[in-house]
Amino acid sequence: MFKFWKQENAKYNKLILIKDSCIFIGNPDEKSISKLNSETTDFSFLKGIFSIPYSYIKKIETQKGKHKISIYYGKESEEEIVIKDENIKKEIFSYLKIDIHNAEYKSKKPNVFIYAKSQMFAVLIVSLIFGYSFYSAHIIENQLFDYIYVPNILLLPIINMGTTKIAIVFAVLITICLFGLVHKLKSISEIESIIPFKSFNNYIEKNI
Repeated sequence: MFKFWKQENAKYNKLILIKDSCIFIGNPDEKSISKLNSETTDFSFLKGIFSIPYSYIKKIETQKGKHKISIYYGKESEEEIVIKDENIKKEIFSYLKIDIHNAEYKSKKPNVFIYAKSQMFAVLIVSLIFGYSFYSAHIIENQLFDYIYVPNILLLPIINMGTTKIAIVFAVLITICLFGLVHKLKSISEIESIIPFKSFNNYIEKNI
């Protein structure tokens, strides 16, 4: 028994085929793809296609809104199957859930801080840099030297812009960063995972 999916307009992963407890991913020649159907018996063309046996797989993962299925296998290897059609992606994942026996299925939302840490870090860094630069420019413009103050030499180009320009540039950058953060937070969705039984104990140990 085998199951296959064709992605005719894709640059990569034009064919995803599951056969004999093995996932085949690749771009065979158009002749082989066009001849492939439910009655096919000659699979010699698969010899040159990348494949991952079920026995090598540690975890299969997908997430709504992301056009890929990630397969973690071997020691530290990962393969991403790019699938533009959400329905095809769901169908492949659902088939693997059934076809991989003795596997654990999990579904959970990612941690907010881990999921959007890059965007949060960007907001923090921009705020610190421009907050310090605005403070420094304010001291210099108003000659508020009640104590010895030496501005950070690396930030002098920004400080020398003056408080007005700093405020304008900061407003633009922080708006962009916040927009990116909000967009990232809105994209949070359930992460679905298939964990073969032989890998399940290792997964638990790493995630306790």
